[in-house]
Amino acid sequence: MKKIKLLLVIACLILSVGCTSQQNKNEKELIKRIKGLENEKEVMLNNITPFEWELVYSFDPYTSKKEVKETIGFEANVSETVNEGMPHLVFVKDKEVVCEIIGYPSNLGINIKTNSSVIHAKDNIKFKVEKLNNIVCLTEKTTDITEDKVWSAIENKEWSNYDDGSIGIGYGIYFLKEKDTKYAVIMGYGSGLAVIGAYKSEVELKDNLIRFDFPTKNGGEEGMKRMELIYKNEDLYLGDKKLEYDSENPAFHYNEWLKYTESKNTNETE
Repeated sequence: MKKIKLLLVIACLILSVGCTSQQNKNEKELIKRIKGLENEKEVMLNNITPFEWELVYSFDPYTSKKEVKETIGFEANVSETVNEGMPHLVFVKDKEVVCEIIGYPSNLGINIKTNSSVIHAKDNIKFKVEKLNNIVCLTEKTTDITEDKVWSAIENKEWSNYDDGSIGIGYGIYFLKEKDTKYAVIMGYGSGLAVIGAYKSEVELKDNLIRFDFPTKNGGEEGMKRMELIYKNEDLYLGDKKLEYDSENPAFHYNEWLKYTESKNTNETE
């Protein structure tokens, strides 16, 4: 009996090593193919993967191995992200991980950005291709509308995480144009003041992606962080999180911030 159990364990180990080896092979080949796409405008993920898959899962930073396995629904040899800015994609077919992409884009030479936590191969999702700082980026394409229509949909509106407002804190982003330049005003809400701080940043709009920088602190050191929003299905998203705006008062916090800054400037000059 012990001998049979030992043989089963050895067989499982051999299968595990074989699966891992194939995953690594698929990963290297997929990265190689993506790096060769820098002159393409858009692609379908199905057409560039050198292996068959049914689902691809996208995981946030610090998702544990246990959570990854619970999400995909079976035991597998998977990794976990240990820091921000590391894409983590798991390709699955027939309850088997056929490829896993994880790591810093600067190390991989590629970046794959999805807007959903899971994508079905049968959906034939298109990805836009662009090369940024020697990194070939694939960004899930979710709309064919023009940039002017995207801006018209978000301009002069305050997009917020209203579902977090019950505890008196949150954030909002107000979009406006001044002298043909597009801006985002990033505001932090407080329970005592309508707005506890704001930062104005120039907006880069490409297709349905809205990008801008804002100041942040990491380990006590100040720096700038890039925020990327996506407009799809007539809504604005930060990752999987849909932002909302109040149609009856679409600039409430922004107007309150203007009043506060004007009052502050007046007091300082007196």
